[in-house]
Amino acid sequence: MLDTVPKTLTEGLRAFCATLSDSRPVFVRCRPDGDAQPSGCFHNVARKIGRAGGTIVHGWAIWTVPGFYHEAEHHGVWRKRSGELIDVSPQPNAPKRILFLLDEAAVYDPVVHRDNVLRAASDDPIAHEFVALGSRRNAIHAMYRVGGARLVSFDAAHRTELGEIERRLRELGPIIMRARRRDPISGRPSGEES
Repeated sequence: MLDTVPKTLTEGLRAFCATLSDSRPVFVRCRPDGDAQPSGCFHNVARKIGRAGGTIVHGWAIWTVPGFYHEAEHHGVWRKRSGELIDVSPQPNAPKRILFLLDEAAVYDPVVHRDNVLRAASDDPIAHEFVALGSRRNAIHAMYRVGGARLVSFDAAHRTELGEIERRLRELGPIIMRARRRDPISGRPSGEES
């Protein structure tokens, strides 16, 4: 699975985050609780508060593939009584930390789903294709949401289109990985310049 946790906070990431919230993004330690469920951050934090106190902080988990795209995923983390923020939800690849952007306007409402926000991080045509495919996938899923929950089945045309989108995204994955290994100008391993 592609590692999309930012290694550093770059100007490109700061600019992307500024389109979502006036808050400054911060790195938050990951300490998933044993009963925490993937993609269940708001419920995971509520259970943690029930056991240990503290509060929920709403906002966005920020993901990136340098030089290709930035992504914001609606997310909630736990604020300990000491004030420290902790991500109590399991994440792909089990990172030690994530980049989190507090957004007081992004309060969780189970009736209203918030799509991930995707932006190309360069003029690379593959980056723009990747973002367009992800955005289209989100739009199709949104057509099948009722009260924040996704209906179980898609019609045949959308099922076919989603299959084509997923196939193309799988094809782009290795292309993105190869391209990000080396910076085309310096020849060094790609870093966090985006």
